Amino acid sequence: MIHWKAAAYRFGMAGVVLATASLISEPASAQWQPERPIEFIIQTSPGGGSDVYARMWIGIIEKHKLSPVPITPVNMPGGAGAVALNHLLNQKGDPHYISPTLNSVVTTPLQQQIPVMYPSSDLTPLALMTIDPFLLWVNPSKYKSWDDFHKACKENRLSATGTGARQEDEIQINLIQHAAGCQPFRYVPAKGGGDVASAVAGGHQDFNVNQPAEALPHYPERLIPIVAFAKERLPAFKDVPTHWELKIGEGTDHAELLDLETGLHQMRGIIGPPGMTDEQIQWYEDLWRKVHATEDWQEFMKKTAQTPIFKGSKEYKEWLIKFEDNHVRMMQDVFKWDLRSDLKRR
Repeated sequence: MIHWKAAAYRFGMAGVVLATASLISEPASAQWQPERPIEFIIQTSPGGGSDVYARMWIGIIEKHKLSPVPITPVNMPGGAGAVALNHLLNQKGDPHYISPTLNSVVTTPLQQQIPVMYPSSDLTPLALMTIDPFLLWVNPSKYKSWDDFHKACKENRLSATGTGARQEDEIQINLIQHAAGCQPFRYVPAKGGGDVASAVAGGHQDFNVNQPAEALPHYPERLIPIVAFAKERLPAFKDVPTHWELKIGEGTDHAELLDLETGLHQMRGIIGPPGMTDEQIQWYEDLWRKVHATEDWQEFMKKTAQTPIFKGSKEYKEWLIKFEDNHVRMMQDVFKWDLRSDLKRR
């Protein structure tokens, strides 16, 4: 939900700062190395969220000569990521194909009967690069604090907006409703993060759970964050209390599911096809670890108030399994949404 064109211009290949000398001089190394160009299969059209992340990572890799072969972006939108997931699945055993991950690699297979069901087992998780934080954003002319908002949401049916029905922000909004005992929210999908922010800033909707980058153009005159969904206050918004401090969902597992590290926030990582060898996985893990450590990527995360987290293949797979199971439990058991008829619960 970032304003992608602005982010790409400010933080892309032309705007990133130099990495440390050690990262520049030390290429990713492992016993195996790719033998031909790598295709980065992107689930969105050019300019979409995954597209911007993928091209930024490619730019960092090229800049610091971290790969012996080119990495080529290939946009393959369609079916909320289903087209790209199926294509990646069909490259079984070929490590020259990878794809960026976002929450739709989990939510789409849960709702569409496609060959991929759980990416943690049907594909090969390679690295987790960041988690986009959620905050509760409101127009300060309507609400000044969580207490104001909470009183209103228990008495009236408020309207929320986000970038896609049954995707990450509607899931978070439903969690808030259940955790705080609010009247059912009305959810209004918008075309993108900029439209989401404008709808609340203009008073057309009551709130959203945008990530910081989309909201900042309206901050603090027409948009303010009143809750940070994290265990600790976010460095970029030190005055904003966490949902733990406000006791939202206290005494239930909703509090953990609202949380940044253990919840259902937007994740950004890289995944490969099934059938990759340990040596191939290790090469990619080393590559993305070096990309994550560059000042280029660290500066981008800082300026967009993201969480600087890295998990290698094994850790990412373990994290992803819990992430998938939490989505199933909330979407099916709590929200009562219809999921694919052949879903196998773990």
